[in-house]
Amino acid sequence: MFRRFRLAFVLFVALPLLAQHEHHHHSGNVAELFLLGQTSGTAANPPALPMEMLMTRRAGWQLMAHGFLSIDNTQADGPRGREKTFATNWGMFVAERPVGRGALLFRSMLSLEPATISDRVYPLLFQTGETAFGRQIIDGQHPHDFFMELAAEYARPVGRSLVFVYLAPVGDPALGPVAYPHRESAMEMPQAVLGHHFQDSTHIASSVITAGVQYGIARFEASSFYGGEPDEDRWDLDGGLPSSASARLTLTPTRTLSGQVSFGYLSKPEKLEPGDQKRWTASVSHGVPLTHGRWATSLIWGRIYKESHDNVLESYLAESTLNVGRHWLSARFENVQKDELFPHPHPTGRIERPARPVSTFRIQSYTVGYTLDVWRRVGVGANYTWYRFPAILQGFYGEDPRSMMVYLRARM
Repeated sequence: MFRRFRLAFVLFVALPLLAQHEHHHHSGNVAELFLLGQTSGTAANPPALPMEMLMTRRAGWQLMAHGFLSIDNTQADGPRGREKTFATNWGMFVAERPVGRGALLFRSMLSLEPATISDRVYPLLFQTGETAFGRQIIDGQHPHDFFMELAAEYARPVGRSLVFVYLAPVGDPALGPVAYPHRESAMEMPQAVLGHHFQDSTHIASSVITAGVQYGIARFEASSFYGGEPDEDRWDLDGGLPSSASARLTLTPTRTLSGQVSFGYLSKPEKLEPGDQKRWTASVSHGVPLTHGRWATSLIWGRIYKESHDNVLESYLAESTLNVGRHWLSARFENVQKDELFPHPHPTGRIERPARPVSTFRIQSYTVGYTLDVWRRVGVGANYTWYRFPAILQGFYGEDPRSMMVYLRARM
């Protein structure tokens, strides 16, 4: 029975990669089209599924706004399970205009999660990363900062190429796929992914400088940024001199398909864990516009080397969201290695060799969900998650813990 369901799950996620599609051609300033296709930082979903935004034009400026709000109640059973009501949310505001042969864009992204998620965390079984009240977050997800992005970007054609520069006191460097809050395939799942800190956690970073070039279907970009994760004061602007670096190659062979590989060197990203990290990611995203909806799918791999304990961790994710009329179906599978499910000592001062090993556990999670639009962009929905993990963890999580989230969702 379980094998049959797993096969159906994989088919739901993988089928859109084989779907047929029509090509749509656009005219206009190529630099403007490039900038307006981005989501956060310089990352972009497949062009066939542009982000839906409110738009107007004033004094030569193209002004856009986009927002997301989900009022959530989550319940998880087992010894580590909890119940909580909170709200995940963000708003994006964009101003863009042509400048000579190029185009200039300003983008801000703000979130009220510091106010709508109490105690600096919401329950999420097997999730780890960052801190709350000076302690490591375990089985929970931190809120986003109020300032998720404040950025300026300029793009200009040069010969047959397009060059661009992105500057952000807080923003998203060239590392990883489109972050889960803005990824089309994750739009109907309000909770974070368990592999967030393997794949896309740098989508809020400080002192970001990115430069890149696009030629045909290929785009190469490199970033320098401050490697430390945001602190617990979610309302302020963090900062620091650029200390980390990343590079990303993105290929977009068709309007419905894009993929990326990236590498990053992060200088001392963790507040409680000394040492640097190296991160590798690869992903493929596919988006199919339908007559009365859309279908988006992503496959993501992430790998981290942690200097503090001299260990390597990996994560795998497959997710898909299908929209037909008022109906939204979503599914997500994750296979993640976790080494922070229990507090453990960290080396102090200079990193020693060999570093002390820590316990690592492989966690699998399966999530399915459904949302019904009840009025325009307002919908009600729920998703359900179950897990597979080593038997040694049953004394801490129970034999078969489950999580359920119900939500009221609104989008601009």
